[in-house]
Amino acid sequence: MAPPSHLRRTKIVCTIGPASWDSATLHKLGESGMNVARLNFSHGTRKDHQQIIDRIADYNQKHDMQIATMLDTKGAEIRTGDVQDPIAIHKDQEVVFSSTATSEKLDGKTVIEVSYDDFAKDVIETDTILIDNGELSFDIVSVEHDGSVIARAREDGSIGTRRHINLPGADIDLPSITESDWEDIRFGAEQNLDFLALSFIRSAEEVQQVRAMLDELNSTSKIISKIETQKGVKNIKAIIDVSDAIMVARGDLGADLPFEDLPAVQDEIVCRCKDAGKPVIIATHMLESMKEHPVPTRAEVTDTAHAVATGVDATMLSGETASGKHPLVALNAMVRIHLATEDHLARLEKAYEIRFKDSEEEEMDSAISLALEQEADAFIVITETGRTARHMSKFRPEIPVIALTKNRVIQRSLLLHYGVYPLCVDFDTSDDVTMKLGVQKALELGLIAKGHTIVLLKDRANRMEIETI
Repeated sequence: MAPPSHLRRTKIVCTIGPASWDSATLHKLGESGMNVARLNFSHGTRKDHQQIIDRIADYNQKHDMQIATMLDTKGAEIRTGDVQDPIAIHKDQEVVFSSTATSEKLDGKTVIEVSYDDFAKDVIETDTILIDNGELSFDIVSVEHDGSVIARAREDGSIGTRRHINLPGADIDLPSITESDWEDIRFGAEQNLDFLALSFIRSAEEVQQVRAMLDELNSTSKIISKIETQKGVKNIKAIIDVSDAIMVARGDLGADLPFEDLPAVQDEIVCRCKDAGKPVIIATHMLESMKEHPVPTRAEVTDTAHAVATGVDATMLSGETASGKHPLVALNAMVRIHLATEDHLARLEKAYEIRFKDSEEEEMDSAISLALEQEADAFIVITETGRTARHMSKFRPEIPVIALTKNRVIQRSLLLHYGVYPLCVDFDTSDDVTMKLGVQKALELGLIAKGHTIVLLKDRANRMEIETI
């Protein structure tokens, strides 16, 4: 008997914003498949985000299947200045980018104000300026002595207030973690939010600085490093080693890399994360058209399916659920793509070449192989710290891993891991009693059903049993 169809192994992160932050929509997203709620601190106030955090906590008090909370920092960004009306730009028009000029014209040229004083210094490392991740692009003509930059537009377009600027390939001197980010990180760490996503991470040292703060605060928050620059890609191995999870943030990364290199870089990062046993999230422009339309494009469906097929732990919805017209429809579409792709993969003969780091991982891989031989429908594992469930997730089992823990923090920390369904139960001194409690709760929630064959892993006693319930 196959496991219930709703047991999707690849997780979904939803960004919460004006389209979804009311309690009713948040609850519907949670009940419809959102595993992690992302709070984007590039937008909104701490007061706004605190209200969302409180609403998620209210949801979690009422549901056994929890929602984890992710704080996503703004990071060091370069943006255009404030304008009353969008500035019209025409192909081959020369404009001036300046951090100091205040007039609308300079030597007869339109001036685009930038928020970064060292813009001219860093722009010499590239030959291109991108607005909004490439919606509008410019060739650099010259860098002037006064610190202004003259550039020529490649196409028609317009530039509104505070639009994002990329300098592809340039090593920006701005710190990855700004003073405002440190305040936001402390805000999240003091509340023990489940995940803190750090924008524009370029080195392992940056992650270790945040780790030191978490240790100082005795925080249980986990660190997600966002890879958005060529330097982050270059240092990916060291960054993975010191992070709890990785996010491939394809908006800025796709602007910083030649676009034809992005698919290969994405797949390489996924492989490295799987090998390290660290969760990996693919984010940005997954179902972008659904901000406006109720049906995704075929290219978006294929892109999302490809991510699932490579074995990512999670995919992420951004504007689709934060500000789009159809947040619940977008989530449902992503759920459908995940389920269809996982069903397709289950019919294919495949093997993941993932190395064992220790004997415990080798034992988990053997347990998965035994479960497949026995045509089991699910694992149920008792885990104090989540370690055993994380080891199992690394090997991408084709059946769900129902992880029993007595700690809500551990429960939510496992929500990002592929194929893991964490449940909180009271632990008895007897593993057998604890397992019975877990089996009963899993039955009540529909994670397993009567007649299923399940593999029971009792890590305190290092025992594995197979039984039909």
